[in-house]
Amino acid sequence: MRRSPRFLAAEILSRVESGASYANILLQHNLGALSEPRERSLATVLVNGCLKHRLTLDYALRLHLRKPMSSLPVRVRQILRLGAFQLLYLDKIPGAVAVNESVELAKTSEPKFTALLNGVLRRVMETGWDLPWPEAAREPVRYLSVRHSHPDWLVRRWWKRWGFTETEELLRLDNEPAPLWIRANVLRTDREGLRERLLLEGVAAEPGERVPESLRVSGLGALAELAAFREGLFTVQDESSQMVAHVLRPQSGDAVLDACSAPGGKTTHLAEFMHNTGSISAFDRHEGKLRLVEELAGRLGISIIHTYPGDARELSGVEDESQDGVLVDAPCSGLGILRRKADLRWRKEEKDIEALPQLQLAILERAAAKVRPGGTLVYSTCTVEPEENFEVVKAFRSAHAEFVPADLAERLPFSLSDPRDRRQAEKGMLQLLPQRHGTDGFFLAQFTRREV
Repeated sequence: MRRSPRFLAAEILSRVESGASYANILLQHNLGALSEPRERSLATVLVNGCLKHRLTLDYALRLHLRKPMSSLPVRVRQILRLGAFQLLYLDKIPGAVAVNESVELAKTSEPKFTALLNGVLRRVMETGWDLPWPEAAREPVRYLSVRHSHPDWLVRRWWKRWGFTETEELLRLDNEPAPLWIRANVLRTDREGLRERLLLEGVAAEPGERVPESLRVSGLGALAELAAFREGLFTVQDESSQMVAHVLRPQSGDAVLDACSAPGGKTTHLAEFMHNTGSISAFDRHEGKLRLVEELAGRLGISIIHTYPGDARELSGVEDESQDGVLVDAPCSGLGILRRKADLRWRKEEKDIEALPQLQLAILERAAAKVRPGGTLVYSTCTVEPEENFEVVKAFRSAHAEFVPADLAERLPFSLSDPRDRRQAEKGMLQLLPQRHGTDGFFLAQFTRREV
């Protein structure tokens, strides 16, 4: 069978389930095998959709199976999910086509299961969404977990924190396609100039509401094919993470340290803020990831970033109390960006959250030693879990009275309308939530080191 979008999706899904790699990496490396943009788009939708909705798909499929899903070969499970996803979520694909394509796909790798696939998927097509869901009033966590395809332990955490309605909205947003944001490189253009250029290249772009450099784009296609991308007029970066540079707000000529810099979106944004004058020390423990920082800086025309391989708990090579600004974009659970990483929800366990704060605090404390008196320290994560955010900040402040919180509202590039947000910001912290702010789940904290 030719390398079709469904064939490629089944291969990628099988490799993800076996733990071989991450979905976004496999898509990036394999989409080139499909020649047509619409085929690449379909393969991406199929992979991300089957991963995000896996629990719901399995629930619908199990109603028509005589044996557990786990007893079936990996490839058969993926073909069943692919077929069910098309039947339940993709209105533009006729049901008969979804079933027949799934059966044909099975003939190439699991011919013994073609009859089972045909029968089960036809019953899924007949049943549609008329499924016996758990009763929401009696089993709220199980209902939300199955209906919106999130692990039970995570739903329980969020349900206890926010209640049923708000949790359901967050789960729903996690399952939607993530918006694509880019950041204008102000060293070479401005947002309106970039927008006009992209329109000439067939890319629709709308200005963001929170960050003056941000544009929300659609129809982007292959980045390398865009002259504006090759010329370094922009880089891809979510709008919420673009806020970091505005909060740290380095000046031209400053010395800045980025403790966890790869892949370089925030690092290069800081350099643009500094008008490419001064110096940025960019650390990462993986040399290969630092090459991504260097390549991005080169494309954007930035020369002030100096990369250092090394553990962020050590930061060797930079003197203490020497930096005007320090950023700690800490390694975290990533539970604020589940809509961007389709397989992440199935890779995380609750014990992962328990282990991270100790690492995050160790990095924050070491980085804080690099901040000069009067300098600025910013801590950020892409998670919504308080243990990784508020609790880390609380522990840091209790041990470091020399750092005082700074009102975030004075540096954010947009105004805060919610009184809860304003109260947080006055204490130097802000938790952004998809269901409340329409952003990724993102946390920011800002401190100033007392003058001697």
